[in-house]
Amino acid sequence: MSTPWKPNQYPRARRSDHVDIYKSEKQGEVRVPDPYQWLEEPTDETDQWTTAQDAFTRSYLDKNPDRTKLEQEIRANTDYAKLRFISLEFSAPSLKHDGRWYWYYNSGLQPQAVIYRSKDANLPEEPWENGPSGEVYFDPNLLSTDGTAALSVTAFSRSGEYFAYGISLSGSDFYTVYVRRTSDPLSAIEGHPNDHHATRLPEEIRFVKFSSVTWTHDSKGFFYQRFPNRVSHGLATEDKAGTETTDDKDAMVYYHKIGTPQSEDILVMKDAEHPEWMWGTSISEVDGRYLFLDIVKDTGKQNLLWIADLQENQIGQNMKWDKIVNEFESEYTVIANDGTKLYLRTNENAPQYKVITIDLADPSREHKVLIPEVKDAYLEDVTAVGDDKLAVVYKRNVMDEIYLYSMEGKQLTRLAPDFVGATEVAGRRAQSNFFALLTGFTNPGIVARYNFDEPSEEKRWSIYRSTTMSGLVPEEFSAEQVWYKSKDGTKVPMFIVKHKSTKSDGTAPAIQYGYGGFSISISPSFSPTILTFIKMYGAVFASVNIRGGGEFGDEWHLAGTRERKINVFDDFIAAAEYLVDNKIAAPGKVIINAMIPGLLVAACVNIAPEGTFGAAVAEVGVLDLLKFADFTVGKAWTSDYGNPYDPHDFDFIYPISPLHNVPTDKILPPLLLMTADHDDRVVPLHSYKYAATLQHTLADSPHPLLIRIGKKAGHGAGKATEKRIQDAADKWGFVAQSLGMKWQDGQ
Repeated sequence: MSTPWKPNQYPRARRSDHVDIYKSEKQGEVRVPDPYQWLEEPTDETDQWTTAQDAFTRSYLDKNPDRTKLEQEIRANTDYAKLRFISLEFSAPSLKHDGRWYWYYNSGLQPQAVIYRSKDANLPEEPWENGPSGEVYFDPNLLSTDGTAALSVTAFSRSGEYFAYGISLSGSDFYTVYVRRTSDPLSAIEGHPNDHHATRLPEEIRFVKFSSVTWTHDSKGFFYQRFPNRVSHGLATEDKAGTETTDDKDAMVYYHKIGTPQSEDILVMKDAEHPEWMWGTSISEVDGRYLFLDIVKDTGKQNLLWIADLQENQIGQNMKWDKIVNEFESEYTVIANDGTKLYLRTNENAPQYKVITIDLADPSREHKVLIPEVKDAYLEDVTAVGDDKLAVVYKRNVMDEIYLYSMEGKQLTRLAPDFVGATEVAGRRAQSNFFALLTGFTNPGIVARYNFDEPSEEKRWSIYRSTTMSGLVPEEFSAEQVWYKSKDGTKVPMFIVKHKSTKSDGTAPAIQYGYGGFSISISPSFSPTILTFIKMYGAVFASVNIRGGGEFGDEWHLAGTRERKINVFDDFIAAAEYLVDNKIAAPGKVIINAMIPGLLVAACVNIAPEGTFGAAVAEVGVLDLLKFADFTVGKAWTSDYGNPYDPHDFDFIYPISPLHNVPTDKILPPLLLMTADHDDRVVPLHSYKYAATLQHTLADSPHPLLIRIGKKAGHGAGKATEKRIQDAADKWGFVAQSLGMKWQDGQ
């Protein structure tokens, strides 16, 4: 039985007479009311409204009789040693220049994954236990009592002496970079916390965001990207960063010398004429000679690529840059170099990507194809390994394939040919090993190792570690791929995951998940939360690879951008119809969710015919499509959404903006908006204004339209395990109680 709901009980929100004026190519001047514009400001009035909303939502969620049971079941099924953890880098062992192996490990329910290391140069056989082969090097759980301090970036110096690491507080995208010696671990001392600041070096590098830490090979310092000082951030130890909405502009590249204050850091690059440009740095791995500068103006798959020879340049603003790519036409990513010869992955005249070479010593700078584009597979990743090899990952029909190539472009072998799922590769040219993480909907994770030192080629590839679980039994679940037709006839793939006990007679509920933006691929992945829910409620999980993603290269991505964004929503709605028509899901029981782009959920709820969806959960969504470019990094998304201040773009943006198109001619399904107070990527004001609009416009709806606001949390990265568990219990508990779903005892 569903939780009783009484309409017209929402906390009131003041409506102002604020109006914004936009220019339309078709209509000229357009006046757009924004009665909740005041919710964009962090005032006492906004705080009172959000507090009241959160309490109101909590009162509904707490009426779920199975809420506690669901949380306990999710927690129990999350409690297993993990090969990796969300938001942290690939966790296979990595040999650093101090001669030790380092890896991430989470015993199960630790708030943050811990960095362990070997005691010598020998590769540990079982590197996930604190036994004779390993010791704690850096425990982020000592940084805070509630798990809200997290590692955002890490980098070891070439000398093996230093470890640089960025710490983010409460989920903000901003972080402060610190440095410590590898000889000074951060671990508990005889069971007592160790003060992080007591053992680190004096370095405190602030206002860093969307940046790597790139050490020079002499280990004297590193390059990084930062933004101008912000008084609003307070001290580095305060968690004030993440609560402002100021647009991110005027990023700069600096070089920091170890042992000096940040005020003495050397400015390398800034561009007042292009304040939205952002900069990524890397250094040639083997020789350390070249500094690569990757320049982007938005999230589109295009960049500039400039190179400086560190042997011939003094670090600073007067460095001479070889601008080998100086137009925003394609994407170029440096893979490796052999002297002046560069290897690059690119989509230049190749929407599925290819590998090319450019010789800096050749005045013609000819782009020579090394690995041609494969028309039916997306070239997802290329890693230089084992001195003279390339580990290449193709995505074919959303399933990854691993190949080994020579540096001359010859395909040598395919690895793990029977594997079905997603793959991540980690390795370096200077090492004789590389590792691959293999995972899938029913595979919690396998770490495989390729050993170039093994004389027998058949024995070089081996399983290094497999995840074991004590709660869920992955073998009880199945996953299959189906294809369906969207509104315009385009065929779209979708994975269907279910427990062996789930009925296939058209009575099962279904969670339908998608993304559809920024060329981000939704690959098969293991989620104990999803598997717990579908098992305990007899449901299925449908992962949909709609247009706008990167599963099939640039053309698939571009088909879901700008004026074609409607294709994304049509694909998602058609998926729900397919599930019902094929008796995979029951009518009125398709639950839609998008882990990050709440825009997808909100737009589909607005657009789809009444009854298409049984419930919806929209998380950290871009919901005001007329103002997204005004806040933090939002302007970078114009390549996907269009620019609302361009009269031409306004005409295709306004009709799909969820905030401005709440329907009054149909009943919306139960809807939960989820946001967080420190989300400085998709700022929470989007969800605030949309919730207020829904609750005013549809106050008499027979279904709840609620907002849940996470505290001391951001866009998702770095969120502590317990917070994730509580979020999941609230989210899926809302779905179950709103639809009256019955707990399947005895499953």
